[in-house]
Amino acid sequence: MKKLDTYLSLCTEVYDLSKPKPPEDAYAFYRGYVASANGPILEPMCGTGRFLLPLIEEGFDVQGFDASDDMLEALQIKAKAKNLKATVWKGFVEDLKRPQKYKLIFIPAGSFCLIVDPLAVKNALKIFHNHLAEDGVLLFEGEMPSATPPLDIWRGSVWHKPNGSMILSSVLSTFKDKICRAICKYELVEHNSIIRTEVEEYQVRIYEALELEEIIKSCGFKNVRMMKAFDTTAAPDAQDESIVYECRK
Repeated sequence: MKKLDTYLSLCTEVYDLSKPKPPEDAYAFYRGYVASANGPILEPMCGTGRFLLPLIEEGFDVQGFDASDDMLEALQIKAKAKNLKATVWKGFVEDLKRPQKYKLIFIPAGSFCLIVDPLAVKNALKIFHNHLAEDGVLLFEGEMPSATPPLDIWRGSVWHKPNGSMILSSVLSTFKDKICRAICKYELVEHNSIIRTEVEEYQVRIYEALELEEIIKSCGFKNVRMMKAFDTTAAPDAQDESIVYECRK
């Protein structure tokens, strides 16, 4: 059985410490689509529920799934604290087989680009296409060349936990064959000693705007609209780090 070897315990903690709430502009953008969906909504790769839980709290019918046990555990802890019932499950995109059709499938924050193998990318798009209602929308962000971080140098940050301990986060990024690879090291520090270390490698596929549009169309989507993040009235430009793709059957 396939097992995820990223988004483990310390990464999950850093994720929530560094991103406790969704960005206001991104949340407002996706919320607009959620509010007009008029039917079931799915957030693949939902992580710790940064977008999903506030939407559920507002009363929207949003389901989600993720491949990380640690991320889903964090999501459920937050849901319980808010007395929310979250319909989420563990799974990879390629395992998605639900009987219902969704009015909206949305993937914020560039998570779609964590799927890096070209065949897996097309398979994912076809799976989403099959799970959309006839008038449904697939909405996600593609990462563009401007999103590439500083390369071949270690960058670090520190995150303080409520109990007084801290997590040191270090990352080294490289780029080759349209894939940005990041080695991330997380170190839990208590009483001036490192008591646990986790090292993970992340991969993100970087696209040219029209390249990704053609891939989406090759997977059955007839109507693909590219937008500046997060503005439905503006077209993207070459300097944008990410582009939002609105895909319809």
